[in-house]
Amino acid sequence: MLRNFFCRELGEPLIQCLTFYLYFFGIRCVLLGASCGANIADYVSRKAVEAGKLLDPVKVVAQVLMYPFFIGSVPTHSEIKLANSYFYDKAMCMLAWKLFLPEGEFSLDHPAANPLIPGQGPPLKLRPPTLTVVAEHDWMRDRAIAYSEELRKVNVDAPVYEYKDAVHEFATLDILIKSPQAQVCAEDIAIWVKKYISLRGHEFSY
Repeated sequence: MLRNFFCRELGEPLIQCLTFYLYFFGIRCVLLGASCGANIADYVSRKAVEAGKLLDPVKVVAQVLMYPFFIGSVPTHSEIKLANSYFYDKAMCMLAWKLFLPEGEFSLDHPAANPLIPGQGPPLKLRPPTLTVVAEHDWMRDRAIAYSEELRKVNVDAPVYEYKDAVHEFATLDILIKSPQAQVCAEDIAIWVKKYISLRGHEFSY
């Protein structure tokens, strides 16, 4: 149906040309998620690795995890120190996970919650390049940093961008999106993503 619509609007020859271009060059996809959306992005990237060539011509070339909503049964330093932090404290996060996970399956080490439990999905070395954004005052920050460290141990490009004087969702909440940290974060992400979506000789501007 979508193909018929675009053929009608753009013409069959142009659609054939676009289809050839996409299959020849492939579709470079970068996953990005903020907060719980980062958990979803990471889950989708795992499934993309498992799917392999079934997704052709789509290729997940990188992912951006913005202050992911990771948690686990063994608390990290930040989860102890910042348990009563701004916006999302420990009590609110626990309630969110209890509401999200199926009844009878509540566990802070559930695959959706804790990416550091061994045996979850494909090996870490097969994961796409992963940029992780963390905020200084986010109580979930340490687990996100630990995940990046594990990725780097297996030679995955997995930098961590940490923003001082920032809280969870500092770059996506409406009331904070004009803040200096949010503006810098948007620029930093654009620069990092650009190297994975640009074709040699066909660089994109942002």
